[in-house]
Amino acid sequence: MSKLNLINIDGKSVKEISFELPTDKVYNQAMFDQVLAENAGNRQGTHSTLTKAEVRGGGKKPLQQKHSGNARQGSIRNPHWVGGGVAFGPKPNRNYKLGANKQVSKKAFDSALLVKMNNKTLFIIEDQKISKPSTKIATKLFKALKIDGQKNLFVTSDAKESLNIIKSFANINKTAAKKFNQVSVKDILNAKNVIVELSAIKKYGKVGA
Repeated sequence: MSKLNLINIDGKSVKEISFELPTDKVYNQAMFDQVLAENAGNRQGTHSTLTKAEVRGGGKKPLQQKHSGNARQGSIRNPHWVGGGVAFGPKPNRNYKLGANKQVSKKAFDSALLVKMNNKTLFIIEDQKISKPSTKIATKLFKALKIDGQKNLFVTSDAKESLNIIKSFANINKTAAKKFNQVSVKDILNAKNVIVELSAIKKYGKVGA
């Protein structure tokens, strides 16, 4: 169980709390496999090539069958002709998704958070109740923590105020803001610093006084 400072919106420490993840070991292979699966799942697969049947033209036989001195040719749209169709090219109906079982995904997520804890780049902040979006508040927090200008991830709970918080932080360059159930392993590893609301961090591990 690790000791972390609970901070307020001004970046000042309020009290010290304990936080324990389900794992105390970093599983690098699990993180690698999970990020690979996430990247594959995000591929649109919209790239496409034309086959011989789809290329325009080529109805006329380019050469006579015999006595031309060249190999017989049936169509200028054959794959070996310039401007011809593509043999075995990609089509948009391909499924790029890779499977990842739940245990590997959980180990990968916990490992990613543990990496941030070990690097002292995981911050726990009090639950925020913002009546309207305010980029000024978000910028002030980053400056107080001396992490402005870096890649940051702000994780909120699923409270009704979450949308205002997300809008406040998402407007800042190099910053992403998401609800706790929308965060991926890639999001955590891609960020230099991770700031998590207290109610959200409780979804990831055990929090004590």
